Amino acid sequence: MTEKKQTDTENVESAERRSFMKKGALATGALALGLGSAGTAAAQDSEVLVYTYDYHPNVPFRVTNALEQSTTVRLLERPGGGDVPEISQPDDYSGYVIRYNLGGQNAAITTMMFSRSASLSSGDRRRFSGDATIFSSELNLLSTNLQGGGGN
Repeated sequence: MTEKKQTDTENVESAERRSFMKKGALATGALALGLGSAGTAAAQDSEVLVYTYDYHPNVPFRVTNALEQSTTVRLLERPGGGDVPEISQPDDYSGYVIRYNLGGQNAAITTMMFSRSASLSSGDRRRFSGDATIFSSELNLLSTNLQGGGGN
């Protein structure tokens, strides 16, 4: 084999290996978090979407406000616009600002969640269930269910 062909083959194999390793690491990380994709395809009334890095199961949170519809649509589209395969109608969703109750007044996390069917009001208290599935890897969203309130 010529030196050029051997280098080209090594580059392709190296790029394929890196891609495979990245995907494997992501899948391993998701499984380590208990985010296996075994779930029902049917939407449940309490199903919501939350960013993976803001998912804290069984930690009480309070709904602080509803997002404007235009903001919800922008957050559920690709950066720069356009639908992701999992969400063809982002305007079917309602967005909410939530604040986790972690103890003190200064110990809280504020984030957003989205739902097609949940009807929540400012001040409502809920928790995310301990079961979640990856909903959209492109938007970094998990699908989980709401549970009753609790906490402050």
